[in-house]
Amino acid sequence: MSLTLSHEQLLDDCQRHWSASAAKLYRLGKTSVEKEADGIYVTDHAGKRFIDCACSYGVFIVGHRNPMVREQVQTQLNQMAWVPEGRVHPLQGALSERLRNLVPGDWGDVQFMVSGAEAIEQSMRYVLKVQQHRRGIVVMNDSYHGKTLAAMSILGQKQHHRSYGTEASEVTYVPYGDFAALQRAVGEGVRAVYVEPILGGAHLQVPPVGYMANIRALCDATETLLVADEIQTGFGRCGKWFAVQYDDIVPDIMILSKGLTGGYTSFACAMYSQRLATQYPLSEIEPDQRTNGGHPVACASALAAIDYIEQHNLVEQSRINGGLLRHGLQRLAQRYPQIVEGVPGVGLMTGLRLRGSVYEALMSMELGKRGVHAGHSMNEKAEHPVLRFYPPLNITPEALRHVLTMTEEALEAIARRPKLAVKAFSLVVRNMYHIPNKLLRNKGKP
Repeated sequence: MSLTLSHEQLLDDCQRHWSASAAKLYRLGKTSVEKEADGIYVTDHAGKRFIDCACSYGVFIVGHRNPMVREQVQTQLNQMAWVPEGRVHPLQGALSERLRNLVPGDWGDVQFMVSGAEAIEQSMRYVLKVQQHRRGIVVMNDSYHGKTLAAMSILGQKQHHRSYGTEASEVTYVPYGDFAALQRAVGEGVRAVYVEPILGGAHLQVPPVGYMANIRALCDATETLLVADEIQTGFGRCGKWFAVQYDDIVPDIMILSKGLTGGYTSFACAMYSQRLATQYPLSEIEPDQRTNGGHPVACASALAAIDYIEQHNLVEQSRINGGLLRHGLQRLAQRYPQIVEGVPGVGLMTGLRLRGSVYEALMSMELGKRGVHAGHSMNEKAEHPVLRFYPPLNITPEALRHVLTMTEEALEAIARRPKLAVKAFSLVVRNMYHIPNKLLRNKGKP
């Protein structure tokens, strides 16, 4: 049976089975569909190769099809792919211990999950149980903690609440980076504060110096639990192993996912401090908890990815190469202020904050023409979306210089467009999810 599909069939399948939003963007931008990937590159169905600075928003942290990770995954597949119900596997214990030693602080229980949103929900159940004498959870505006139903109740992007009615009365939202507002919201104490040490997503933002340290002190003073969501920031993405290290603090609960396995399988975990694990063991809080997370293949890939990061000094490379990338993007932002508002980020977690969703769509299209994938927010309502540059940590300086050259060419192409044409395209971008596919249909090769 042939699996060769036309470009339009691929987009139809994308819309039906994966993401209608992504399919719309592909059609709008006349974008090709990825077919293969290797190292820092992805190749589309027509054979064109791209440098991948999207990496599924940071998942492929050691590059696509990393040979060291692939070898360990294959070895484990040859032995056992799945553990029968009620059984454990030695790799689960090995990975738990590795994470306890890797993450700063003293850690107790480690609970494995399939996805970051599932880990967030597990932590929410724990928080509600051990802090049941309290009321309230405080989260940050524009934060992202997943889109499963319970996780959405602490999602800081309120347009999703309007769509699904998930806003909870006990959840308080405060501006990210505004510690005074956080103090007022916490008051004499709430159940927990959920925070991304670096705000991710389309609203990428590095907080003021000392922000996390102040939150830690506030939570200590009010006996509030501090939950750090390091799903996007962990494993070297931000120039340190974990973003909490910038303020040298230890949260009560830490959530990890994305780069954990180098992209070989969906995997996540919730880690609980030794203090919490001693006082409220997870086995007592959720004695019947069962999850498909932590299967041998996931654990093998995670251990191999961590080994690769350590052996190739990728955290330090992220810091150095991240400086090269951000400096180059900042230089371009100064040259094109009518398009770029700023360059937020740290390490290889950065991007261009653009002056409207129309410019994000145009930049995605122009970079695509030049063989560069960037992380589009898929948020056409964002006033100043960040087009993210999250390349694999093992990207070379030479490849980054090429990305910067292509970015400059893309900005110049957009700057040459007539203002009226940009304005007209803006109307299309802001309403693209309501435009019939036939009007966005690609009539030729992408």
